[in-house]
Amino acid sequence: MKKFGRLALPTLGASALVIASATAALASATITTTGGTPYSGEVRATNIGNVTLTGVSALGSIVTTCTSGTLDAYVDSDGTGGSLNNVELSGCTNNRGGTTTITAIDLPYSGGQVDYAPVSGGRDAALTIFAPNPTVHIQAVLTLPTLGIPSLTCHYGLSTSTPLVLDLFNPGNANKPVITNSHGQGTLAGQSLQRRTSPTPDARCPASVSANGNFQIVAHPSGADLQVGP
Repeated sequence: MKKFGRLALPTLGASALVIASATAALASATITTTGGTPYSGEVRATNIGNVTLTGVSALGSIVTTCTSGTLDAYVDSDGTGGSLNNVELSGCTNNRGGTTTITAIDLPYSGGQVDYAPVSGGRDAALTIFAPNPTVHIQAVLTLPTLGIPSLTCHYGLSTSTPLVLDLFNPGNANKPVITNSHGQGTLAGQSLQRRTSPTPDARCPASVSANGNFQIVAHPSGADLQVGP
């Protein structure tokens, strides 16, 4: 039986963060609480500020802005075993006067990999989502009133060989995206999903969609801060 996660987005956005292929390389990371205890368990990512999602087609640019979102996932302390279990995003409107509802089909998604990969003046770690991955299937239903389109259904996945990468920042990193937020964070910067060939695509749907946004990341349900080390 299919399991569904419903969002108000025109793209996968933050829900692609923990999907990966079974061919992922061995992760190299240690996930702990800030007290140094290895942590395997549920994590919750919550958006900090708006998340924007953009696609371009024969209809022109379609941009959606979402004001609220939560992703619930699981991760092992060595960076392996990631799975996305629940997605809730809301308060989403698009620049064509309408809304978009996304359904993530066949949740949970598994296989996400975290690696300790610090960059001077930037991130501490990275979450890689390997591609191609034929199991990823995101259905987007858009209302586009200013274009005279009452409903447009699009389907997206990971069909190219380019992985998705989410930069991760530990709570104490002075270079994290939103320094006024005290928690660990993740950032999306133009990460892309591609239009699926099945079901038969609607040519009016953007060939790809990209997401931008920042998220705080904590253990769930405790709310404890987490960090990634070597």
